Parts: sequence; structure tokens; C-alpha cells
Amino acid sequence: MAVKADYQTRPIESWQRMKELRRWHFHHTWEAQHQGEVMVMGIVEFSLGLFAGLGDFANPSYGPYYTVLTRNTHQLVKELEATESYGFGRDICASMRLHLGQLLLGHSTSSPKGDTFKPDFILQACFCHSLGRTGQFAGRHLGVPFYTIDFPHTDTPNRRRYLVDQFNDAIEWMEKVTGRTYDDEKLIEATRNEWETQVLWAKICKLNQAVPAPLDLRQMWSLRLPAMTIKHRKECVDYFHMLYDEVKGRVADGISARGFEKARLVHDLLPPYFAINLLRFPERYGALFIAGEAAFGMCGAWDIDQEGNWKAAVPPWENGREIRTRQDALDAQAELYLNYVPCILRMNLNRLPGKAFGLAKGWKADGVVLHMDRGCNGVGGGVAETRNFLQGEGVPVVTYEGSHVDPREFDFGQVSDQIESLLERLGLAKMDE
Repeated sequence: MAVKADYQTRPIESWQRMKELRRWHFHHTWEAQHQGEVMVMGIVEFSLGLFAGLGDFANPSYGPYYTVLTRNTHQLVKELEATESYGFGRDICASMRLHLGQLLLGHSTSSPKGDTFKPDFILQACFCHSLGRTGQFAGRHLGVPFYTIDFPHTDTPNRRRYLVDQFNDAIEWMEKVTGRTYDDEKLIEATRNEWETQVLWAKICKLNQAVPAPLDLRQMWSLRLPAMTIKHRKECVDYFHMLYDEVKGRVADGISARGFEKARLVHDLLPPYFAINLLRFPERYGALFIAGEAAFGMCGAWDIDQEGNWKAAVPPWENGREIRTRQDALDAQAELYLNYVPCILRMNLNRLPGKAFGLAKGWKADGVVLHMDRGCNGVGGGVAETRNFLQGEGVPVVTYEGSHVDPREFDFGQVSDQIESLLERLGLAKMDE
């Protein structure tokens, strides 16, 4: 593909460190129990600091091969079909169907070397019914203790107290089922790391408001990964400090993500994991995806006002509230996830149009692409209302139907036609191939 270079570009130096951390996390999953560490099963991408009080721990999720499978659509469909053959319908969360398939086929407890393991316990923060039910099923299927934390989607004094009380109960329960004494100092350190990681990622995303954008959304999708798995560790904080400094330097030097930027686009909501290079599709028109809630909101701590303006959240200690005790740490955990993590807050459907408009406005986008995701009822909610709102504000927008995990719900030809129609409306023509 021949695209005229309008800007200077260069490789991302922090990329190698991201790959090292990702590789470490994968190997640590299988080595942890041999090293006497706890293995926690569950989708625990949030409140990781809660487990740090038990010492170092591993988290293989319900299906440790989730990412590998999304790169192999043939095997991916087999896992989904195993879930459906068991009796689960295609109307439940596509991600959970993939996790359930790994459980049912025995992949969840098998290492790449053929060893088998059994998690010490399953703990699931329940943001939706599919997460809770998957954890419950996994506990029964594997015969291990199961605990769930019911997560509110908004913050009030009563809801905050309700969540913190559950955190305290979960700590007592984890001590009981593991026979370990909980270390509050490790919780405190991990909570600070968790906050700092996500604030740094939000600041990195804000740097992408520059013209030209120093990163594109496909690059950011990968660069964010350590924040999904080890945000509670100092190594992760150090990595994001390094990345933040590098991206600041790219902005100062006028470095572009790809060397061209004829149009700037937002991809809102989850992309198709099995076809992640859809995020690079606009390049053939010289355009880039430069922002999107999925990459921004799953790993960033954001203060989004009622008008939809996005800015990095301020950690408690910068507001004069130090984290010194267990209660301080648990309250900081509750504050973070009840107020500043968009992928949890998106369950409040009335705020979705403003958030999407804030992305388009703040990141100087020329158009927005919305994924009407059949694979997640929570993520898919409010898309039509968001489209109508954006159109009313004069923002060019298209939608496409699909699934973030199930390739049987996705037609690349139809999706590319939709995105091409937006690019042509913006006056762009396909570059020579």
C-alpha cells in the first residue's frame, strides 16, 4: 500500500518492554503455584490490589488461552460450539462463552507443557450477570471455593460502604480458604500502583489529542496490555512512566503514528478481537483511528464531566488523602472503580452519548465508528441513541454489527463497506495498492 508520508514517524521504543511484561505474565501464570504463590481464577482485571495482600499471585482468568484463541478463528469457533453444545445459548456474553468453552474442554487448567493445575479459589467481581454466572459455574465445575463481589455502577455513600464491606468480607474469606495471613502493607502498595498505572494511561491517551497523533488505536490496543493484567505491580507503573515520557517526546518532535493523517477517527466500543487489524483499515485511505473507549476506558482512570469532557483522574494522595490503612486502601479501590473507569460506568446508558461526543470533540475526530456488539448486551446498549446524538451534533458517524469474540456474527465485507462509506463522505479516496 503506497501512502504519501505527510509527517515524520519512528518505531515505538517502549514496545519491547510491553512484550517482556506480557510474556512474564503468561509464564508466571503457570509457575506461580510451583513457587508457593496463590492462583486466583476469575475475570479480575479490576481491583487487582485486593489480592496482593496474599502476596504474589497469578490470575489465569477462566481461560488463559483467550488471546491465543482469538488469533485462530477455527479453534475459536470450536470453543464456542463446545459451550453451545453444553446448553448455553448464543445470547449470553461472547467472552464468557469462550471462557466456558475452555473450561469444558479442559484447556483452562492445562499449561502449554501439559501440566494441570487447580486454582486456589475463584473470586469474581460481578459487573454483569454473565460474569457472576460464569464464576459460579467454574467453581462447581472445578470443585473450588467461589466468591462474588456485587459491583454497583454509580457512587453514593451507601453504595461505597456496600462495596467496601464486601471487600472486607472477601479478605476474611480469602484468608480462610488459603490459610494465609493478609498483609495490609502489600494491599496499600498495590492500590497506589493500580491508581498510578491507570492515571498514567489516561495521560498517555490525552497526548493523542495532538496533531499529528503520536499513536494510533491499534498500537494503543497492544501498549495498554500490562494495565489489564499487572496494574498493581511496580514494574507496570515503571513501564507506563517510560511510555508516557516517550509519547511526550513524540508529541514534542511532531512524530506521527504512521506518517500520515488525512482524517482522524474514533472507534467506540469493543473492536472484534479476532479481526483486530480492522483498527488499521482506514490506513488505506490515509486515515487513522486515534481514540476509542475500549482502549482508553478499560485501563485508564478518567474524570468525565456531565458534558462528556475527558481528563485524567486525580489520585487520592494528590487531593490530600494518603493511603495508610486497609480501610484507606479499600476506600481508594471503591473510589477508583465507582467513579473513574469508563468501561464500568458505561452501564449508565444516559451518559453514553455525551462520552462519545467528548471523545470526538476532545481528540479532534472527523468521524466516529460505532460497533453494535451482539456479543455483549452491556456494551451494545445505547449505541443507537449515541449514533442519533452524534448525528444531531453534526458528527459524521456509521455503525456496524458484529461481535467482539464470535466470528460467526461478523462479516468483514459488510463492515468494511460501512467504514468506507464514512471515509468517502469525508472526501477521502483509496490510496494506490
